[in-house]
Amino acid sequence: MSRTLVDLQADCEAVSRVYEARCAFDRDDDWQLLKLQEEAGELVSAYLRLTGRGRPKGDGVDEIRRQFEDELADCLAQVLLIAERFDVDLERAIERKWLPHLGGSGAGL
Repeated sequence: MSRTLVDLQADCEAVSRVYEARCAFDRDDDWQLLKLQEEAGELVSAYLRLTGRGRPKGDGVDEIRRQFEDELADCLAQVLLIAERFDVDLERAIERKWLPHLGGSGAGL
């Protein structure tokens, strides 16, 4: 699958609107950030299970790995939703904030 961040951002926004309608709540600014925090906590839990420091709950290694990947995807989706909400061009922000460090000087790290 070859998709741009803009494509993923728009699709995540569409899915999140469906979720909002089904659950009858308002995805306001606070909800956006709190949901990211919730997903980050779930990612930490999945990571602990993946690394053998959490209860496997009867799941096999493959299922635990899938859960970790899913939680990572949830975190990325929430970041994309926040970017959509606040009209942030993530590609440009990454190019500005991260990619200059590839110049070799390491300045700003």
